[in-house]
Amino acid sequence: MIDPTRAAFILIDMQEGFIDPASPLCIAGAAATVPACARALEAARKLGMTIVHVRREYAEDGSDVEAVRYRTWAEGGKPLSTAWPESLGCPTALEPLPDETVLLKPSWSAFFGTDLDARLRGVGIATVALAGTTTPNCVRSTAYDGLALGYNVAVVEDATSSRTREVQAANLADMAFVGVQMIASADLAETGLAKLRDVEGAAAEASPARRGAQAAETPAAGNGAPGGRPGCAATTGPFPTTSAAWEAPATPRLASIETVSTGWINKYHLHYTLPDGRPYAYEGVSRKGPDRYAAALEALGTGAAPTPDAVCIVPLLPDGSVLLEREFRYPLNTWCVSLPAGLIDAGESLEEAVGRELAEETGYRLRTDVPDPVRPLPQPGFSSTGLAEENVHVAFAEVEAAGDAAPEPAELIEPFVLAREDIRAFLDANTLPIGTRCQLVLEMLARK
Repeated sequence: MIDPTRAAFILIDMQEGFIDPASPLCIAGAAATVPACARALEAARKLGMTIVHVRREYAEDGSDVEAVRYRTWAEGGKPLSTAWPESLGCPTALEPLPDETVLLKPSWSAFFGTDLDARLRGVGIATVALAGTTTPNCVRSTAYDGLALGYNVAVVEDATSSRTREVQAANLADMAFVGVQMIASADLAETGLAKLRDVEGAAAEASPARRGAQAAETPAAGNGAPGGRPGCAATTGPFPTTSAAWEAPATPRLASIETVSTGWINKYHLHYTLPDGRPYAYEGVSRKGPDRYAAALEALGTGAAPTPDAVCIVPLLPDGSVLLEREFRYPLNTWCVSLPAGLIDAGESLEEAVGRELAEETGYRLRTDVPDPVRPLPQPGFSSTGLAEENVHVAFAEVEAAGDAAPEPAELIEPFVLAREDIRAFLDANTLPIGTRCQLVLEMLARK
């Protein structure tokens, strides 16, 4: 059984440049499929599938137009570029909603030259259902790339189009022969994904080796996302994520640590011996003094789990809104949008640190009417692996207003609440610097 929350509906190239008969790139059968595309799109939305609108937009100078269509494009008014802006749009029935992804691709396949695979894997997608135009080109190349990347691939057959019926039928039959599943838009609307098979899942069940590889590549459900939805804790590419599936190559040996300067931030020179025997020096910084820094690097070098240095809080209100901050950040000399965060005091538990930082910076507190108000990600993440060993544990927290904030005198913080439905517009309009963790979390929440 295919879980709709782990499936994506991908609508490809349903733009006026491919639909409007006045465009030299018009596909003869595309306009007739608009109702079926709209029916499939609405069904996917009701099912809770991830929605991706894939589009093409050429440079007005033609520098990125496929060679095989350049002359037609140049002599026909330059469709799908700003020289013909109307051709970039789509029929009203197929307009993206504010929380849906619009992805520009540089060539035929939606996976080629884009981060589509990373986006899909990042939210736990295992199945893709394709619609749009044209079947033998962009739909088919996307389908084959999807199969190669290990997705269950389906095509909404009546929501795709070709220049002739014969071409359409031949391509659908050819894709079905290699394992692309076919579904009608009416079936998607009436029975959802019930007629699709979890081919990849079944293969993994039949093969322990394949199952292990699949587990290493797929984000675990519930990692980092409220409500048990798939999160972004695992890798987004085909790399193993468990130590058991990865054999470390020859590793440089840390020979000595030289203290260069000390203060609130300490600077160190790390002297390594590379696997081939050559010496190598690297600069690092840390809030830790020499002894604690050396102990931390030794522990990390032996594979020990990191002890959290700091906590970053994703405060969620009962109505689903998220609590954010505008804080003046002295190293940036400007205000910055961020999530509540702070160092974990010695002897303090993660939940205690979350509660303390919330109270100090925002005046909010953890809710007492829910069983687990703090849900941390599986492990801390490192702030800058090329600079420092400091790590931050991200924790989702169910919160409520409690009183006035009590920041330190030099902490200039303005808490504010952002409604879930306004996150996309906020991200698009915001001009203040924003923390990477905050940006990624908001992007994830905007897609739910």
